[in-house]
Amino acid sequence: MGDLLQGDAFNLIIMVIVGAIAGSLAARVIRGDNFGFIINAILGIAGAVVGGHIFNLLNVSPGSGIVKIIDETFGVNLPENLVGMIVSATVGAIVILWIMSIFRSRKSRR
Repeated sequence: MGDLLQGDAFNLIIMVIVGAIAGSLAARVIRGDNFGFIINAILGIAGAVVGGHIFNLLNVSPGSGIVKIIDETFGVNLPENLVGMIVSATVGAIVILWIMSIFRSRKSRR
């Protein structure tokens, strides 16, 4: 039971870190700035859900091409699943921010 809790805690920490990275990247792409660690993490975690659905619908494994290019160029072998999580969460967070910006622009026109 103790190992299960430690694994869950580790997964939660990874999820928050990946979410913060993805949220920060998405905010920089859409806004040119970020929201701060907590909002970036929440945005990235929500983005992971959205991005996961998008990539599953497209039947694409995000990150595999990036890992291959980095390995061939720099000789660095990154874990494909971690890179894929960051790519998927970032794309999903960008989609969320893009949709939010559409609703904000419609609301400001009224």
